[in-house]
Amino acid sequence: MRGRRSKKRGRGRTKKQEEGEVEASGGRDYISELPQTIVIDILTRLPFKTIFSCRCVSKTWLSLVLDPSFSQIYHRRITTGPHPCTSIIIQPLYDPNKVELLYALDLDKNHNNQLSVTHYSATVKFDTKTHLGFDGLEHNLLDSCNGLILLGAVNDRVYVCNPIIGEYVIVRTPKKIPPQSVCSRLGFCPKTQVYKVLLFPRTDFERYQDTPTYVYTLGLEQGHWRSVKVDHNLYLTGCVRYGVYLNGFIHWVVTSPDVPHYIHSFDVGNECFKLVPPPPEFELPEKYMGLKPEMNLGVLRGCLAYGEFPLDDIWNLHIWVMKEYGVQASWTKEYTIKNNLTQEYWFSPPVPCLQMLGLCNNGDILMTFQRERLVSFNPVNQRYRFHRVDGVNFLDALPYIPCFSSLKDIAKGELVLNARSR
Repeated sequence: MRGRRSKKRGRGRTKKQEEGEVEASGGRDYISELPQTIVIDILTRLPFKTIFSCRCVSKTWLSLVLDPSFSQIYHRRITTGPHPCTSIIIQPLYDPNKVELLYALDLDKNHNNQLSVTHYSATVKFDTKTHLGFDGLEHNLLDSCNGLILLGAVNDRVYVCNPIIGEYVIVRTPKKIPPQSVCSRLGFCPKTQVYKVLLFPRTDFERYQDTPTYVYTLGLEQGHWRSVKVDHNLYLTGCVRYGVYLNGFIHWVVTSPDVPHYIHSFDVGNECFKLVPPPPEFELPEKYMGLKPEMNLGVLRGCLAYGEFPLDDIWNLHIWVMKEYGVQASWTKEYTIKNNLTQEYWFSPPVPCLQMLGLCNNGDILMTFQRERLVSFNPVNQRYRFHRVDGVNFLDALPYIPCFSSLKDIAKGELVLNARSR
């Protein structure tokens, strides 16, 4: 009997045994003796790379971090706390040796108040071959929303992934929809706490103008897609691919001079399209006389931000922030950024595309330049800095909030896969 008990303990450690191992190694696990609420409060204040490592300390810590309530508290703290964090996820471009890698960057853990994307404490690298089991599967970084990412290629499926946990769900797109005719996005409904995969028609392909928007609710539809009919000329004459998610809505700008409205949105929960009022002065009929400037959207400190190179001032990027969502009078011009990028980075067209990614705690505005270079701008000294990640110059980048919940809890009923499943 004594031998059996000993053998049984060898197959699985109890909490006491884990604590004993810590003490035997020269210390005592004081953290595990604290109430769970205090432990969660401590852990959610740490950089996500540290939390990522904490999962390996013990089974107790692993179960704590994977608990859905932990992820909710962490998400609330880093998005609405007094010091919201800025993090992004990137995929290298043009490098066949690194195209299967993803990097999650915590950009607020800097040194001497300088933005650093190269320091070891700021980056978590995922090899999709080993971490997700994507060996031989072609994929591109399509979207990021509320801790999950969307990967896919020009084929009949997309992958909803949680790179932190190393899990993914395969969502097969409708057979009657040509993959090249749609733009795939990922949305989240805060009210119902569900994720949705959205297929917006790409209106740059005229033959697909009559294609509706398709919606798939993760965990509820079980392979069933629903269609949402829209007036494409009004709502989809824009680039949904480079839109931004905020408050349960996906937003994008419309650049066509034939469409009078600037900012359009899709309500993920109610599955309908809506217009977002622009800054009041943009509604003046003589503002651009039918022409529209280079525009883009972003989220800065939890607020919708609108950036433009005005036609009458193309050497400066003007950034407006909607301080109170949906209230037109709350639009405020926060930044005027001089376009003084180094000449070697000038490409056609003359006005560069600067896509906003976030606002860091040191005041730097993080952006992508021409949608393939990572650049930060310091409003104080009016200087840009180009950044490399793991030697990578050219990359695709999206805002990213780490999620420590398992897809088995998020998408109940879906087949959840990981590297060990393949």
